[in-house]
Amino acid sequence: MTRQPVPTPVPTPVPTPVPTFDEWVDYCFTQGMPDDRAGFRGPEGEAAQIRLGRFLDIDPPVLAGYVIELFQNPEFVADRYADDQIADTVCFLFGSPSGYFHKLRSRAVAIATQVECLESVEPFYLRLLDRVCGRRGIDPDGFLSEDVELDGAVYMIWDLDCIEGGVMFHEKWPHLVEPGLRVLENVLMKSRTCACMKSALHGLGHIQRYHPQQCERIIDRFLNERQAPAWIREYAAAARTGRIQ
Repeated sequence: MTRQPVPTPVPTPVPTPVPTFDEWVDYCFTQGMPDDRAGFRGPEGEAAQIRLGRFLDIDPPVLAGYVIELFQNPEFVADRYADDQIADTVCFLFGSPSGYFHKLRSRAVAIATQVECLESVEPFYLRLLDRVCGRRGIDPDGFLSEDVELDGAVYMIWDLDCIEGGVMFHEKWPHLVEPGLRVLENVLMKSRTCACMKSALHGLGHIQRYHPQQCERIIDRFLNERQAPAWIREYAAAARTGRIQ
């Protein structure tokens, strides 16, 4: 009789523990950039891959809760992390290295929670970014996005291919359009630093082709009601017609 080979038992995968909020925050601000998911080799690389996946592949409803908690109460970040760490984390949170805002718009996240995530971007600007931009308030009127890494990262928030899509495409996410435009308007009208104003104008300039009347109204209000340096007013005029990069 031919002996049948005994199948090799398949090990049961050990569940990867969900990071706590504090672990997640520290990962974002110390190791979140750049996206190094590809290219791991050997046992050490595999361990790093598992660790990276632990922070990138968080269950979307859990991620939503963490984002809301961080964005609504971000003041501690200014004292805990350096400007270059905050700059990298802005690119990580809002951009493709994490893809978080794509996950936050998934069907796994309740519509009301999607709206709350987007609305929480406003306090993240006003309570943190507006405090640390402009060389931590020393030069609030300066044109610094090309010279200061943090101001440049903030400028790009709405052009990182994640967050702005929810505001642009009414047919896909109709519940996010008005909240997103409201966030941009409030950031534009309430920020002290030109870095945050320019960031909001950058977003409005890209969204203008999809919602021209709303964007023009917001920018007209800014030009009529706020005192601002000539350079930011010129940028606002360009954003009003979508003539920005």
